[in-house]
Amino acid sequence: MQGSWRRFIRVAEDKGSHSVFSSPRPLKRLQYCWLTGLAFLLLLSGCSGSSIPGHTAASPTSTRSSNEQEIHPFADTWNNIHLFLTFDYNIANPAAIANHYDFVWGAQVNHTGAFRSGNPNIFTSYYLPFNRDNGTFSNSAGYHDLSYWKANHPDWILYKCDRVTPAYEFGDPTIPFDFANPALVSWQIQTYALPASENGYSGIAADNVNLDNFSGACGVYIHGQWVQRYTGQPSDPRWSADIITWLTRMQQALHHLQHPLALITNFSPGNLSPDDPLIQQVVSHIDGVLDEAGFTRNGDGYLTDNNWIQTIQFMESLQGQHKAYYSINQFPSVGSDEIQWAIASYLMGKEHSAALFISTEQGYGVDSWNNAYGVQIGSPTGPMHQMQGAYARGYTHGLSLVNPSATISYTVTLNSGYRYKDLYGTPVGGTITMPPHSGLVLVISS
Repeated sequence: MQGSWRRFIRVAEDKGSHSVFSSPRPLKRLQYCWLTGLAFLLLLSGCSGSSIPGHTAASPTSTRSSNEQEIHPFADTWNNIHLFLTFDYNIANPAAIANHYDFVWGAQVNHTGAFRSGNPNIFTSYYLPFNRDNGTFSNSAGYHDLSYWKANHPDWILYKCDRVTPAYEFGDPTIPFDFANPALVSWQIQTYALPASENGYSGIAADNVNLDNFSGACGVYIHGQWVQRYTGQPSDPRWSADIITWLTRMQQALHHLQHPLALITNFSPGNLSPDDPLIQQVVSHIDGVLDEAGFTRNGDGYLTDNNWIQTIQFMESLQGQHKAYYSINQFPSVGSDEIQWAIASYLMGKEHSAALFISTEQGYGVDSWNNAYGVQIGSPTGPMHQMQGAYARGYTHGLSLVNPSATISYTVTLNSGYRYKDLYGTPVGGTITMPPHSGLVLVISS
């Protein structure tokens, strides 16, 4: 994440932005492959952007005939700590590490078979920026420049309000597309999703699904005539509505492939409550969320106070609808305090489909396994609750403690009937001090 993007994030937070802050991907994949069958176009253009209450990952398959396949199931994460990988481009032997992970966000094409050989149940996803050119299916660097798209699909190019500059996002030079155009979704399915389905992937990893118009996008040229669609400002109801429409079309198309794929989006509710109607509409049309903000605000610091509580609530809400939640937690450096904060926070909201990734800032594409992740803490004995100012959640073999306050320390007295040790085997006394934004994972000593 570059300095200019970090400054932009802070400005957006100060203004109460509600969307995810996703960073630019070094793996850029662009596409030139076309087309779409007429039946596919009819299917996609018939989709609406309205909310479908109660629509979960399983519901699209409920209308399938008995000989049709269903979406690859998510791992059951009820017991212990579950991890996932954010990209795999620095991993030489995927099969050797596959058993450590439930999910891979953006698995390389030549790695999917190896991951599956090492872990038959692993969920692999194909990376796709939701509205940008991304090369060919097998070559993410094979994208085309502006002149190519002007010559072939000029009506797909999304411009800023100066009507000249493409609405580039995060400094990414790949061409941004008009994602409200149903023909684009059809092309994305033909170009990326169909080969992903045929090559053993479990889902599509759709990046940068932001409810705010951070790129300043404004309009397109249709038959050479300017058509303004957005204001160019971050907060724009039409932009948000078009996001919902794209999600609806894409999820329905993915679910109806011969080998169905799930739709996992890089998305965060930001300052919006999980009960907000806009968030509910997004959740209704996806199968899972990669939350790059996690409990560390995209690596900009600790998530605290009510924002921390709302993230736990969002985790619970998603999993309650049988959708997956994947939490990325980035730190300037990763030590025992950082690991305990991320894991303890994750354990507060983990139910049957949530996993965790911990790294340095943008430290993606590597095997992040740490022995602390293998601790056997068991399964939850109840929901998160307040405990002497902090928050606690009991597990069959331990306890998770978090102080999400940005400013206040709390002293917590543990149950004298148990002896505890931390993730690293160090005994923990009966009374402990929880500094601001701190976490502690305790395991019952035998």
